[in-house]
Amino acid sequence: MATRSVWVFVLLVVALLAQAAPRLPQIDGNGIQKELAKRKGKVVVLNLWATWCPPCRQEFPGLVKLYDKYRNRGVDVIVVSVDGVKDEAKVVEFLRQQKAKMPAFIKKPGDSEKFINAVDRDWPGAIPYTVVYDRNGKPFAKLLGDHTFAQFEATVKKALAKRK
Repeated sequence: MATRSVWVFVLLVVALLAQAAPRLPQIDGNGIQKELAKRKGKVVVLNLWATWCPPCRQEFPGLVKLYDKYRNRGVDVIVVSVDGVKDEAKVVEFLRQQKAKMPAFIKKPGDSEKFINAVDRDWPGAIPYTVVYDRNGKPFAKLLGDHTFAQFEATVKKALAKRK
């Protein structure tokens, strides 16, 4: 009887830990298009990054600052990690350390070429890669490589100033 109680306790602890661990929604190219469509009328900054990418990690605080400053001004920032789903815990921990509150996703396993083409046919697949969309959901700017908060902000201000 004591052995059974121990097993029940262990199973309960495992179940609670599994529930407590934050999960990132997985996303594919179609999912990105749906997320962008939901935000039509806003300027959207879509950033693709990974925890193993030093330039991605370097620019990330600028994206957090951008989101915090502009989220109530008609701008949304979406971040999509291209880490493997097996590294989801690393991604979640990095987002926690950065105090990132913006919508965050992890790339769904699958055809990387199809994913790249769904994001942007001109994207070579290198990261960090950021696309700024205007209020009509059309690409306004494409930024390859790491950028500073000031560079992101200047681009967003131009997109906000653009007439529909």
